[in-house]
Amino acid sequence: MGSLLATVLPLGLAAAVTPTLFALQVLVVSGPQWQRRSGAVAGGTLLVFAVLFALILGGFSQLPDAGTGAKSTWENVVELGAGLLLIVLSIWLLLPHPETDAKLEKKVSGYANHASIWVFAGLAAYMTITDFSTIVMLVPALHDITNSAVAVVEKALVTAVLMICVLLPVLVPPLAVRVAGERGVRAMKRMYALVMGHQLQLMGAVSAFVAVVLIWRGVTSLW
Repeated sequence: MGSLLATVLPLGLAAAVTPTLFALQVLVVSGPQWQRRSGAVAGGTLLVFAVLFALILGGFSQLPDAGTGAKSTWENVVELGAGLLLIVLSIWLLLPHPETDAKLEKKVSGYANHASIWVFAGLAAYMTITDFSTIVMLVPALHDITNSAVAVVEKALVTAVLMICVLLPVLVPPLAVRVAGERGVRAMKRMYALVMGHQLQLMGAVSAFVAVVLIWRGVTSLW
């Protein structure tokens, strides 16, 4: 299980970098009724990821390579192609986009003004399902799990770790406030200012990292 976890964990941590979800949750825990609202944000996010995990794992488990521990040539080519695509995306993200950053911050701030917990859950679900970069990073990680020859129990544990990773943006803010109180709120606000000021560059750096990982995996498997 250790080798599978070592393969999946970098992709899982990279997929956890979702500035909009993190920013929404920070705004939620900084306001009134934060317990209920943060729970709604976490619940909406969890629901979408649970469905995505089930669909992707279910699909990959039907492939001929499921449980073999060996990948076919076309899968290595796909990984290489995905890595090259992410390189292009990361270059664009790393360039300055002050207007886009401002629009995203305004969008997230506007979301936080809604009062209903169902609205918060729906917004979190919408943000999750439209986060293309996170899904792109999850696909190879989930394929690694179905492809692995380890026991089903071990696959389930690695899947659980991967799920925790992608939920970190919506789990860390309420946990910080629960543990540290007002100090936690101040710390989250400082992180919010940092993230919202450099959100696209942050995503670009993560995309570049994942691109290098995928290209390396594709190249070393093909040659």
